[in-house]
Amino acid sequence: MNNKEALQQLLRWKRGQINPVELGWPKRTGRGRRSTGLSQAQVAQALFVTERTYADLERGDMATPSTEFLDNVAKVLRMEERERTALYVYSLGYEPPIPMDPTAGTNVAPAWQQAVNRVSGQPCYINDVAWNVLAANDDFIRMFPQDPGTTPRLPEQNLIRWMLLREDAREHHLVDWEKRWAEPVAAQLRTAVAAHPENVDLKQLDKDVNEDPVVGPIYRNHNIAYVHPDGDTRVMRHAGYTAPQGCVDLRDRCCEQHAPSQLGNVTMCAAQPFGSPGARFFFLVFEPKS
Repeated sequence: MNNKEALQQLLRWKRGQINPVELGWPKRTGRGRRSTGLSQAQVAQALFVTERTYADLERGDMATPSTEFLDNVAKVLRMEERERTALYVYSLGYEPPIPMDPTAGTNVAPAWQQAVNRVSGQPCYINDVAWNVLAANDDFIRMFPQDPGTTPRLPEQNLIRWMLLREDAREHHLVDWEKRWAEPVAAQLRTAVAAHPENVDLKQLDKDVNEDPVVGPIYRNHNIAYVHPDGDTRVMRHAGYTAPQGCVDLRDRCCEQHAPSQLGNVTMCAAQPFGSPGARFFFLVFEPKS
């Protein structure tokens, strides 16, 4: 099946799912065979275009439809996010740059949270578009320094806030903080703010990071462009690392303020839950330094 055929089937199927009465057209009466769903003329009317214009799209004869037109079609035909993505791919050859739903990427299906919680022996977590942690397993939480006698927990629910604004991250936990961590993470934040200008958490992060005397100048330096950390390896201290049985314990103190921790390299393996564009799932592969 080529893109034209796929586009035709998608649009015809979506038209057939919508009762014209729901959009204000009178109920069909009288004799004769009546097809279900919207007609091309009704879709065109809802889009405020000519029937020929919409028919060209459905046949695959519209050379380069605008993204605005495709988004309007997606809204009229009540497409879900994955259907809108298919509409873009069949029509333009690429996926939409931003989700249709402004809340996309702010949550994930409950099954994702259960999956993360059941992973053992490998740190992993999911964050939303603003780096709020949506789910994290115990191995990930134990990577951070913990207060003795308390239940292990994250130092911040927002990882950007912790990585860029917390002194313990800057001075102790994230090694070579300015070059290895702050510069790429600040660039990530700039990209996210541009992509999701209405996100309240990102707006606040943008303000707080920009005003911070330490990281603010780094944040305002646009020489580094960065999108995602997939495959990046950086140096950090793993607060909860336990050497495998039979191996020498190489933990030491970064300073007198902190308990012994393991210096090592962490490699980030990132993926996206497709039902929540913008959210990210991470496996962290930690290799201790001898």
